[in-house]
Amino acid sequence: MKNEDKIYRELAPCGVYCGACPSFDKSCFGCASINKYQKRKSKWACRIRRCCYAKMAYEYCIQCEKYPCEIYRKKLLSSHKEDPRYSYRYEITALFPHIRILGIERYIQFQKKRWTCELCGGQIRFYDYQCDKCGAYTMVHT
Repeated sequence: MKNEDKIYRELAPCGVYCGACPSFDKSCFGCASINKYQKRKSKWACRIRRCCYAKMAYEYCIQCEKYPCEIYRKKLLSSHKEDPRYSYRYEITALFPHIRILGIERYIQFQKKRWTCELCGGQIRFYDYQCDKCGAYTMVHT
């Protein structure tokens, strides 16, 4: 990774907002984290992460001229198509390019706001789109 001293754990290299993941800050420190002591280990085998960081030395896939490449399409855009729990994945290609305009910090704030419950300020989690504080079910605003 190019800039390991400035890691934003909330945002995966593929553009998924890790802050809305049910595992974030429980068993996982985020896909961008380099902490090897987290319980969840799946990120180490992620082909998108390995390509972005090791092969291409980018921080985010959006920096690559091949975005969205075949690896990206296969892993994120071609899997779980009929499962509404994974609808957050299909928004990424429309939203991720905004990082170029907003910059990383404002983009993360934008994502954080999208995944915050309007009723109580709790965190909406993907897969069930339910607030982890008040339990309300909601759709995330784009």
